[in-house]
Amino acid sequence: MKGLLVKDLRITFRRKQQLLMLLAICVMIAFCTEGSFVIGYSAILIGMLGLTPLVADERSNGFPFLFSLPVDPKTYVNERYLFCILADVLGVAFGTALFVAACYVRGATDALPDGLAYAALCLPATLMLLLTILPVQMIFGIERSRIITLVLYGVLFAVSAVIVKVVGPIDREHAAANLPEWLLNPFVIAGGILLLALIVCGTLYGCCMKTMKNREF
Repeated sequence: MKGLLVKDLRITFRRKQQLLMLLAICVMIAFCTEGSFVIGYSAILIGMLGLTPLVADERSNGFPFLFSLPVDPKTYVNERYLFCILADVLGVAFGTALFVAACYVRGATDALPDGLAYAALCLPATLMLLLTILPVQMIFGIERSRIITLVLYGVLFAVSAVIVKVVGPIDREHAAANLPEWLLNPFVIAGGILLLALIVCGTLYGCCMKTMKNREF
């Protein structure tokens, strides 16, 4: 697995100029805008880099070459998941560091608690996003997965819009007053999102593992 991680890191850093430009954009957003938007932006931007090595593996007979080495499908799938998780954690950490630095530069340290709470929510949410895109790409391939992902999230958006339309506007002030205080804690919400992410991603992980073991290269 160590060799696969080194391979993915080399593929990611092969485009150094593009990577530096993306990091520079994150720095500009952090110091030119207010709020914690840079945390989510950095998490998505750097997290998506964890998906790019799969494109290189699918091209130029990458899979037949990899599996001719002492690498089995289980090790490969586990490494792909680990690399995506590390990329997302790095993205959240980098965005949070920029947010904290920007707050101290602007003298807005009172915004730090809300920003750190947002980071706690952002990590499981972006992990769920990345770890649902990754298995779809591995099962259906890069080209078809783009269409499937767009359709899937389009359907979810449409269903959410219908539910909101049927339920109608919600009085947030009174709705929050009827909920227990512990349920409004951002870290409890983050834990709930993480639990949902584990259930969904665990199911997709099993499907991905089965597909890769049965796939012929």
